Amino acid sequence: MFSGKTALITGASSGIGEAMARQLAAAGCNLILVARRTAKLERLAQELDQVRVAVITADLAEPDCPQSIFDQVSRLGEPVHILINNAGFGFQRPMLNIPMAEQMGMVDVNVRSLLALTRLFAEPMAERGEGWILNVASVSAWFPIPGMATYAASKSFVQTLGRALHEEWKPAGITVTTLSPGGTRTEFSSKARDSLDPNLEKAMMPADTVAAAGLRALARGRAVAVPGWHYKLLTALVRCLPMSAVVRLAGAVMGRHR
Repeated sequence: MFSGKTALITGASSGIGEAMARQLAAAGCNLILVARRTAKLERLAQELDQVRVAVITADLAEPDCPQSIFDQVSRLGEPVHILINNAGFGFQRPMLNIPMAEQMGMVDVNVRSLLALTRLFAEPMAERGEGWILNVASVSAWFPIPGMATYAASKSFVQTLGRALHEEWKPAGITVTTLSPGGTRTEFSSKARDSLDPNLEKAMMPADTVAAAGLRALARGRAVAVPGWHYKLLTALVRCLPMSAVVRLAGAVMGRHR
């Protein structure tokens, strides 16, 4: 379905973003890879030589970064048919133990830059009457998490935005899908917490499985994708419980896995 089209992927240097790049390249989709680590992007681009690959080094925590990315892509003369907002990060620590700059950086990357890129690239998609946007949220979007409050709130924003735009942009020919994975074996997991509980490790999914689920949902025009039966069950259960119980449960679980 995406053969011959061009996808821009943020956070493409590792994890889910890298897996999506490999899967899209295998399907014949050209790529624009965005991340902070130039060397990793360039190595990946060399490996994916069966399609056209451009590399943009960018730090999405910088206020002007989304516009800069859009301008660089415009100069390439390569229309972006598929936008994948995958970049994001978080910390599993009490809010008062996280410096303010890191808190605001999390919001800048997870929320502000995602919103800006979505708005910027959706306009030319609407003009063409065709486009696909995949925003990566998390199962954390379903419930507030004491000890991971800002991250969960940022992903709740991503999911709420995506659900609304899925309906709002249908008449324009734009498909908006929100991918909400649970635990995934990526660099994010090791950076978010100081240590990984063995029980939590068992529930984690491979990045390529999560990536494939997201791309499949995007191609099918789904509003939300939650990979893994156990995470589907979790999100269904959360909707049946009082929010006060959900918050206490989330805090207890995350406290054990800190």
